[in-house]
Amino acid sequence: MGGRKSGAQVIAQDFIKSEALDIVAPLYRELVQATRQEPLCISYELFTNQSDPGHFVFIETWPDRAALDQHCATEHFRRLVPQINAHQRAPCAVTLMDGFAVSKFMKEQEF
Repeated sequence: MGGRKSGAQVIAQDFIKSEALDIVAPLYRELVQATRQEPLCISYELFTNQSDPGHFVFIETWPDRAALDQHCATEHFRRLVPQINAHQRAPCAVTLMDGFAVSKFMKEQEF
């Protein structure tokens, strides 16, 4: 077993004011639906924190950083994200992740 190539993984967290949840919900729906139609989108999931409904977490997979950059330049991203950000209670936190190559740290017989 070898390490797997995962492309560009993104974990993005939004923190929305509770009084704005009904405003941002349709914006998020449109963003997710449009993004999933992008030809280079591998995975684009949106979750909400069970104990904080204003805490949204995106988990995204793109083939590479160039594909992620293309996503950020799309019409729907450039139009919807500023509308969503207008209702933030705290800045968005974005983390770019690399896949963890297990084989670099463990022998195959340890699996």
